[in-house]
Amino acid sequence: MKIALIRHGPTAWNAEGRIQGRLDVPLSDEGRSKMAALRAPPEFETARAFSSPLSRARETARLLGLTDIIVDPRLLEHDWGDWQGLTRAEILARDGLDAFDRAGTGEAFTPKGGEPTRDLVDRVRDFLLEVGSGSDHTVAVTHRGVLRSAYAIATGWKMLSPMPEALDLSCALVLEIISEDIRVAALNVSLPPR
Repeated sequence: MKIALIRHGPTAWNAEGRIQGRLDVPLSDEGRSKMAALRAPPEFETARAFSSPLSRARETARLLGLTDIIVDPRLLEHDWGDWQGLTRAEILARDGLDAFDRAGTGEAFTPKGGEPTRDLVDRVRDFLLEVGSGSDHTVAVTHRGVLRSAYAIATGWKMLSPMPEALDLSCALVLEIISEDIRVAALNVSLPPR
């Protein structure tokens, strides 16, 4: 069974470098236009469809032409707590130049007042294993943190260094799930034009 993970389209906060986290920031007009011009990879156009509850993901799923979308809270973005709505520069100015260092590294990283990365990885793993127990291909529209977590699960990357491969967030990350074995089937699969 394969699952294609797709990040939501662009928002105004993406353009500003603001951390959205769990805040329900909508797609920008540019984001809507971009996603309406694309579709899911051909292998997944009629697949079961899941989405994060946040509107930017649900709208992206609809714009890609997905139907009968199942909303699953395990696909929510990383909860960045007190840092949501801020840029990196604003966080460092407010909380000190060592703010990110104090938050920990790898799966121990916990944004100030937010969700430990370990918890994010656990819920993504739970989603992948549950969905992967079926036989139907699946597509899920979600967020950067979820894609990075899925990549870490599939490759063993510990999130302690830059990713060993570039994960293009404008493309799909395709995983193959056999029993409890999760692996990357294809990295950076383009979303074809309509």
